[in-house]
Amino acid sequence: MWPRLITGKRKRGTRLHNHAGRLLDAAGFRYLPRSLLTTLSLKLANRRAELPLLSFRAIKRLDRLIAPDWKVLEFGSGMSTIWFARRCGALVSVETDRGWYDSVSKMLAERGLGNVDYRFRAPSEAHVLEEYEDSHFDLALVDGVARDCAMMTAIAKVKPGGYIYMDNTDSPDRSYKVARSMLLRAAGGEANVQVFNDLTPSRVYVTEGTLARVSNKMDDGG
Repeated sequence: MWPRLITGKRKRGTRLHNHAGRLLDAAGFRYLPRSLLTTLSLKLANRRAELPLLSFRAIKRLDRLIAPDWKVLEFGSGMSTIWFARRCGALVSVETDRGWYDSVSKMLAERGLGNVDYRFRAPSEAHVLEEYEDSHFDLALVDGVARDCAMMTAIAKVKPGGYIYMDNTDSPDRSYKVARSMLLRAAGGEANVQVFNDLTPSRVYVTEGTLARVSNKMDDGG
């Protein structure tokens, strides 16, 4: 049991390393108590923290960034859907798991959050968003399935000067690597990119996420 608690999944060095082997920095340890508390709350009481399952420092950054009139797009829903809906003017959220879609729909209704266009899609259709014009959104979250396809849509649908956050950019999966490469090219330079290697709510693991400001539009994802 104790080795499992320390090491987590076998692909990681420990729970304090991300998938690429990068260790949590000293400042990140201040979020360890909160990560543990929210994890225990979920495991023991089935109570979910109403926070995105993202880096704690990324959450703080996004909270400062989002304006009340912003249009936000997210691929992969959850507590992030509630969190975004409370901060932005309009949210489009795409989910591919029917059971989870039903659960989140119920939570949105219970909280009276009516500014969400919440969509259930098959995985092969999750990235299709033809109803919205290009450059419509101020921010997109790329999570969930088929990250490369979702990233291509996010880059098209986010306005120049807008933002895209991709979760799990440390993943060795090919679609994640392709999506990350696309995101960095769309950012047009390191000055427009911020990388977070951090603990998350409700899960004691370190993961990497990348926030980029879109400056270049691409014709393809090559």
